Amino acid sequence: MKLKVSHFRQSTPHTCLPACVEMVLDYWGETYTEDELAEAFGTVPLLGTLPENVVSGIESLGYRALWFEGATLDRLSKLLDQEWPIIVFLRSANLPYGVAGLHAVVVIEVTETSVSYLDPTLSYEYSLEISDFLIAWSPLGNQGIVIWM
Repeated sequence: MKLKVSHFRQSTPHTCLPACVEMVLDYWGETYTEDELAEAFGTVPLLGTLPENVVSGIESLGYRALWFEGATLDRLSKLLDQEWPIIVFLRSANLPYGVAGLHAVVVIEVTETSVSYLDPTLSYEYSLEISDFLIAWSPLGNQGIVIWM
């Protein structure tokens, strides 16, 4: 099942994670701007946002978050089956359209052959074959974040 998550574009090169959180919170019916979230997470211009800062920042806004690592595609599928969008961390250089650095995207579907996600640098949904997704996800320890009310 593909989750229906609104797609927001990041406004700066260093706000992919706040933009992803904005998408997830919007999915849960909550509205925050990317700037408000970047401030809550201590986003550093030109460097970005630390995942652990998202957990503490989201909790300061009254929500819950779990930062995980070592996940499997099966685990992502199970979270999606529970209708939870998942923020994952990818190595940008390993994406077909990427550049150097780390990047966050919102996974909305995992099938037997591909992973579909919303990338805040793109204006459209993107899908990667499983093998290509793993090439970008695995070097960072298969990390992600889930957020709930």
